[in-house]
Amino acid sequence: MNHKICGNKSSGSKCFLTVAFKILLIVVAVELAEYLFTAFAGKDSSVNGLVLGILRGLIVGIGIFFLFIVNKPDVVKDEAIEEEAPAIAVDNEPIQIPNIDALTRTSNETGLTISILELMALADRYGHKLSIGMIKVDGLDALEKTAADDAMINMAGLMTESLRLPDRIGRFRDNIFMVLLPESDLEGAAIVAGRLRESLQQSNNAVTTGQVSVWIGMTEFQRGEDMQSLFDRVEAAADQSRNEDNGVCIKLA
Repeated sequence: MNHKICGNKSSGSKCFLTVAFKILLIVVAVELAEYLFTAFAGKDSSVNGLVLGILRGLIVGIGIFFLFIVNKPDVVKDEAIEEEAPAIAVDNEPIQIPNIDALTRTSNETGLTISILELMALADRYGHKLSIGMIKVDGLDALEKTAADDAMINMAGLMTESLRLPDRIGRFRDNIFMVLLPESDLEGAAIVAGRLRESLQQSNNAVTTGQVSVWIGMTEFQRGEDMQSLFDRVEAAADQSRNEDNGVCIKLA
């Protein structure tokens, strides 16, 4: 009963009900000892006095109980909830991490948007260089879902290995990757684009077998422009890359 009322006891603390019960026992023991001593000493003693003493102890114990337990229901309630709430575990299900794409384990659209806004703010305020790239993947619809997913995963891994440590890559849309290149101008962006293209073409994946096509567009951030303007320009560069022999378009404006 004491356990049900008190719930889980926090470390280093005692249940208030237990303390009250102990106090009651002490009072009863003292009153009984006093009664026996008086009786053996030949002095006047009565059962009524013993009963009254025990009742006083009972009242003290009840008072402590109501003072510390009844007036603090939230503590008991919180402890009961903590005891009864089981840990939630999902078997065989991937854990979804905010701002991370579940398939490629790179940044998702939200993560990319947050990163680009941070980099744009730094570039706009301090005049840092910033370029971004968009990689569009065509032909995934013709593949089985498993094959299409594998192709995206492989390309994400290959492109990640081709980037510098400060650079960032993510899955912006279902079939679109985006790379963020801090401290890079158009010349640096062109070098990265060529490295990405070479990495994808030399690998044994859907790109080299001709099952999918990859188009890469790069552009540089201009101080004072907004994010939508930057996105529109890099997407135009990616679309224009379809007409280039190497599938890469570097576009300033």
